[in-house]
Amino acid sequence: MNQARQTSNVLAAEEKSILRTLLYFDIFSYPLTKKEIEQFSPLATNSRNAGTLDKLVAMQLVYEHNEFYMVQNQLPLASRRIAGNSLARKKLKTAQRYSRLIARLPFVRGIMLSGSISKGYMDSKSDIDYFIITEVNRLWIVRTMLAFIRRIFLFNSHKNLCTNYFVDLQNLEIVEKNAFTAIEFSTLVPMYGKPVLDQLRQANLWARDFLPNSPSAELSTQEDNYLLKSFLEKILPHSYLDRFNFWLLKKTIQFWRKKYGTLLSDNDFQIAFRSTPGISKSHPQFFQKKVLDRLDQKIKSFEAVKGVDLTL
Repeated sequence: MNQARQTSNVLAAEEKSILRTLLYFDIFSYPLTKKEIEQFSPLATNSRNAGTLDKLVAMQLVYEHNEFYMVQNQLPLASRRIAGNSLARKKLKTAQRYSRLIARLPFVRGIMLSGSISKGYMDSKSDIDYFIITEVNRLWIVRTMLAFIRRIFLFNSHKNLCTNYFVDLQNLEIVEKNAFTAIEFSTLVPMYGKPVLDQLRQANLWARDFLPNSPSAELSTQEDNYLLKSFLEKILPHSYLDRFNFWLLKKTIQFWRKKYGTLLSDNDFQIAFRSTPGISKSHPQFFQKKVLDRLDQKIKSFEAVKGVDLTL
């Protein structure tokens, strides 16, 4: 019986691509629409996946509920997504307010939303995540200002102001290049700094290697002229700020080493807490590694249970 199933379920490359895409988002219990399946597919599909999806549904390798597709036959996943999409739309207004606040800070050059809200989904446990671009040699000053604002005015809550990824104008290319970072980059939502965000996009064309069908986000950002910000940037002593920025970098690394150094291997720590003068990434849970490991496990389990080979 199993041998017959294995023989009959020989899949074409496009079918494998669809299943791998759905398995990735199944990590987050998040079913996809037809358009999203195409957007996140690792293969160029040319909008031909409708018939392929129907075939996979007929084979019971994919299930469809309320125009959402998933690898689990679970109707509550569709309901969960609908509720999460609704909450994300409401939270977007909050994200816009905080983005305007961040944009007023000296040396901030670009702001994008990342994480779950950038996928159009939030639940009661979700934070609003920001990807921030700064002036050169000012990243750690900006980061510290935002940490101060969060601690003093938000009681250290990350709910509406979670800033765990910064780059400066000389480090726009994302260092780690894999399926996880490609999806995270391609779903960033522009909020401020259109000229800089255009540069960010050009510096990360590699993401197309992982997501050839992913459209470029429209850069409909608000570009206010913050006079006080410009004034402060001009009068603050640059040589002092250069030294202060480097001092903050060293102190932050020391703090992270003390708090998280024993929880991760040295190599994992270097990735999860990438800290250079032009890059700051602080992911204590090392989510990237967990997601990629989980994806590998899901693919192997699906292959064993369904009797298919998803190798591309």
